[in-house]
Amino acid sequence: MNISKRTHAAVAARIAALRVRHRALDETVAKEQKRSWRDMALLQRLKRRRLRLKDELARYEGVLRTLTRRRAPN
Repeated sequence: MNISKRTHAAVAARIAALRVRHRALDETVAKEQKRSWRDMALLQRLKRRRLRLKDELARYEGVLRTLTRRRAPN
């Protein structure tokens, strides 16, 4: 396996891990929103963390698209 394939695999694995973390935060936010006495500070922190994960996910997906384009035969 050459460096490009390893890099591609590593980025894909990172994306998968970020998606799992983002999904878990979605569930946590949903649970907190359903509570009758919401902790608004906690909810705000969770939403910010979820947004940072979403941004990081978008960056890695861009890297993966770039790597895929480079590997494609011309």
